[in-house]
Amino acid sequence: MGKSIIRDLIILLIIFGFVWGAISLFPIFPKKVELLSIEKEQELGDMYLEMIMQSPEYTELESNYIDSIVSLIGDSLIAALDETDYEYTFVILDDHMINAFSLPGGNLIITTGLLGFCDTPEELAAVMAHEMGHSEMRHVVSRLIKELGIAILTSGDQFVMGEITKTLTSAGFDRNQERDADEFACELLEKASIEPRTLATFFRKLRDENDFALLDKFEIVSTHPNFASRIRQTLEYKPADDFNAEPMSIDWEKVKAELDRSGV
Repeated sequence: MGKSIIRDLIILLIIFGFVWGAISLFPIFPKKVELLSIEKEQELGDMYLEMIMQSPEYTELESNYIDSIVSLIGDSLIAALDETDYEYTFVILDDHMINAFSLPGGNLIITTGLLGFCDTPEELAAVMAHEMGHSEMRHVVSRLIKELGIAILTSGDQFVMGEITKTLTSAGFDRNQERDADEFACELLEKASIEPRTLATFFRKLRDENDFALLDKFEIVSTHPNFASRIRQTLEYKPADDFNAEPMSIDWEKVKAELDRSGV
């Protein structure tokens, strides 16, 4: 009886070994499945952006000066990317809520509340780099596919798209995605010669606000129970030994003054 059991176990181990070897040498499953092309994602992102801008809930800020400043910061980050499939668009909403969020296709939304909350252009750059991380790692579209399914996402139905737009403007990334976007932001900021740990400075300021009702609505810190560890992890980021941060040549006080002039 005992020898029979041992023999059967040996046979099972041998079979397992052959199966494991076959899968290792001849994988039958693709390592990465692209469920939505970049082109389709861009098309959807443009439609969602249009719906947001047509909604009575949102108003785009009318300030050529602030548009130019945000574009300048965005261009410096884009230039630091090794490569990208997106043509980024940065839109500023006239909204007192401190917020920023990504739409599919490289469309980034920034509120005037966020601009007013930032004390330096580097802080805004840190938040924008974080959002670009979500875009580059396709967190936005993968979240939508996971929550809604690709058939609903690409249905084209106006009512459905309206509901999807509401999903896009609310928090929803998991902690791993937030951590990866934080790490991406630090690396991108370093490449752009911006102090990467400025992201921790921004986090600390939000934490000091001690208004979790506010933080719940702000995607970048939607996982506030893990807030302290994200600050610590960002501060632990070590730039290269020869890294030198270069202050951005932007008069931030003038930006704040323009916000005041616009009644924000």
